[in-house]
Amino acid sequence: MTRPPGDSWTPPSTLPASAPAIDAWSRPVLNSDSAADRNALARASAQLNTWLGVLLVVLVVGAVASALAVFLGGRAGLNALSTPGSGVSFPGYTNGLLGLAALLTLVWAAIYLGLVNWARELLKRLASWALSSPDLSAPGAPAPDAVRTEQLRRTLSGWLTFGQWGTVAGVVFSAALVPITLVLTRRLTEQYAPGSGSDLAGFGPAYQTVQTVSSLLSSVPDAVIVWLILGAIRRFMNLVVGRARGLATGPVTPAAKVVGNWFVLCMVLLGVALLNLLVVGVALAVLLPLAQQDFAVGIPESWHALLGLLIRGMVGFLLFAALVYGLYFALLVFSRSYALAMGRLLDAGTASRVPTPPTMLPTGSAGDKPNIYKGYQ
Repeated sequence: MTRPPGDSWTPPSTLPASAPAIDAWSRPVLNSDSAADRNALARASAQLNTWLGVLLVVLVVGAVASALAVFLGGRAGLNALSTPGSGVSFPGYTNGLLGLAALLTLVWAAIYLGLVNWARELLKRLASWALSSPDLSAPGAPAPDAVRTEQLRRTLSGWLTFGQWGTVAGVVFSAALVPITLVLTRRLTEQYAPGSGSDLAGFGPAYQTVQTVSSLLSSVPDAVIVWLILGAIRRFMNLVVGRARGLATGPVTPAAKVVGNWFVLCMVLLGVALLNLLVVGVALAVLLPLAQQDFAVGIPESWHALLGLLIRGMVGFLLFAALVYGLYFALLVFSRSYALAMGRLLDAGTASRVPTPPTMLPTGSAGDKPNIYKGYQ
């Protein structure tokens, strides 16, 4: 076949074996390696399962220690403060209030432990489903434990929503508490220290307004960040559970990336907080025992032991908080790997390849250029 004069087109020497993979939403799947994604998901799931178990043990120990500290430590403090000659006395129902506070501490800890355990179970079930399914195309057959998975999703979704609105309610309550606290402080001071009422003359409406607005401005950014983080986690969870139930959902990778980015921010904040706790804990452990004698000047002899117990309790609490923060930091690292690997694996499971281009050039009439890319259309 001859070509007309002036036709500069020349056929390529080689043709691509196949077109790039595209997912179910017509987007190219880049750097997708199913085996690597499965290994990453299996590794992250195992790490999360292990360290969430460690966190559960640490939280149980912390909850029991906190309840005992509230009740026994509170009673020891009351006994030390109400010794004869101190002039301090407490009503008889104070011990009952301490017991109630310890019970509420255990109840709140039990709720939190339940949430952590449910999240651990859901993550393990989703990973087992994704790793055991040869075909993750959506929609498809639901996972064998789809009913239990949906129950866990509803429970955790409800608590995530509660956390969002609870944060908002906390901001409003804190702002409303500012003027109430200022008014009560002024009235109590005027009642029990009449001579110092002039010192609180500045606690007027203008001052209360400024303090309330300042409380709102300082609390709203934190509430917005918590709202966005919990919302991103809920969207990712709903997408993955929907796929496990055999429902057609949107791509998971974008939601996983959003969650991963928020987790990076949380890791930075936790790292700063952890460093601060370690510095403060070491400083208190070194300086407070040295300054204990100075603190004990002018207080009754029976209070000296209470002062030492309080110092040791503060140091122990800070070190325990540093341990929990370190666990949370590790869990954020593993959770980010889990989310990204799960998103890549689920979206790659829907990948399909476009038709392979023809291996032989079609013939055409004189002057026509063969369309070698016809197979892509």
